[in-house]
Amino acid sequence: VQFLKEGFLQILGLDTTEWPIIVPSPCPQQGAGDDCALFVCKYMECLANKNVIGLPFSQADMDLMRGKLASAIIQEVNGEKENRSIGEAAVEIIVSLLDEA
Repeated sequence: VQFLKEGFLQILGLDTTEWPIIVPSPCPQQGAGDDCALFVCKYMECLANKNVIGLPFSQADMDLMRGKLASAIIQEVNGEKENRSIGEAAVEIIVSLLDEA
């Protein structure tokens, strides 16, 4: 924690000396060895939503979280493909119009 506080000061110029250190109790703990990334993602989601009191998740939620994360990744990839296809079609139209001119 001290390393992070010093980093904020050095990198961002933020004086964090008055920032409290809050350790939630109970703090969700991963049970399986391969859920670390999911726990980090869920902690970050809670922080982003300012929902750090009670941290409403546990090891029992990991299968559902894994599915939600996979779905979000698939949607993002499909969205990028769709946007790229629309962009490529627009370029083709512009090029064909320029060729006609």
